[in-house]
Amino acid sequence: MLHILWILIKFILIILGILLGLALLAVLLLLFCPVRYQARAVKETGSFKETELEARITWLFHVIGVRFCFHNGEGKLVILFFGVSLETIKGWLKKLKGGRRKNSVSQTSRSKAKKRKKKSAQTKGISQENRTKKPDVKEASGEEPNVSNAVAEEKTKQMAESRIETEKKASQPEAHAAENFLDHAPKTEAVLLENNTAEPQTGKPSAEKQEENIKSASKSGLITRIWEILSKIIRFPGNLWNKVISIIKGIIEKIKNIKKTISGITDKLGWWKEFLTNERTKAAISLIWKDAKGLLHHVLPTKLEGDVTFGCDDPAITGTVLAVLGMTFPFHKNRIHVNPLFDGENQLTGNVFLKGRIYGIVLIKAAIEIYFNKNIKYVINRWKHKED
Repeated sequence: MLHILWILIKFILIILGILLGLALLAVLLLLFCPVRYQARAVKETGSFKETELEARITWLFHVIGVRFCFHNGEGKLVILFFGVSLETIKGWLKKLKGGRRKNSVSQTSRSKAKKRKKKSAQTKGISQENRTKKPDVKEASGEEPNVSNAVAEEKTKQMAESRIETEKKASQPEAHAAENFLDHAPKTEAVLLENNTAEPQTGKPSAEKQEENIKSASKSGLITRIWEILSKIIRFPGNLWNKVISIIKGIIEKIKNIKKTISGITDKLGWWKEFLTNERTKAAISLIWKDAKGLLHHVLPTKLEGDVTFGCDDPAITGTVLAVLGMTFPFHKNRIHVNPLFDGENQLTGNVFLKGRIYGIVLIKAAIEIYFNKNIKYVINRWKHKED
């Protein structure tokens, strides 16, 4: 039993060691295997659509790569795996799936054909047996037509009797309704005459009451309107005085707010002055600037060459463009030859090639230096509690 447990533990430890080794290998590849890039641009006489551009990014000795091409005004992005594009790999997989499907379809078609043959053979045997048995069935069922005819005649008689009964029942309520209408007709006429005679007697007092109500409502409306006008006249001076006081209070509050804002701005300026002049903030800024310059120098291409010829309609514009390009001299160090033309024509031709590499260890080193620096932690803490 112990021997089996020891074998299982040994097997688990071997698997864990393999996994840890693979993880360590992946980390080392990410840190020390560089990401390489290169690009090429060519522009001859013509429009910008005629420019040719090709850029490529690879990693792990060209095992994984991305390529972008721009030609004749159209761009294309291709992902490469071991130098082969994903589109070709998908085509190979489709071909394999298509071959497997064809084999499966052929097998299924063969099995279906076999099943059909078996079913056809079974149906032929059953049909022959039925042909042999049909005469016996006819002889046994010779007395059935007479019995079915008698049953059909009885059903038709029952249906006719049920129809006659339903017609009688439908005719009876109509007769009762007509008798009831004749009995009640004179009574309704008498009731209508009585109502017509009673209306003129009760109409006069209702009209007089309505006129009296209208007059009383008009009088009360005039009184209320007069009272509202008088109350507004009486309240006008008080309302005016309240408005004046509210305006004065608002002006005073605005002046106080202006003082508060000015004092807040002065306090913020003092805080910023103290914050920027502090030695620890200066040390943190210098560290960030040093790491940024190192990363920029590392990311910039190691090889750069090319020739560029340009010109504009206005010679002044060509001069300004040349001055701007002169500012990029520290980056390419005259490895790109610039040829300006002052002929008064728009022109841009040339070719540029560059390539470089980026190591992950450099990026992680800069990040660790910035993260664990005490001065930067002090600056972050001070920034978080600046309102306090």
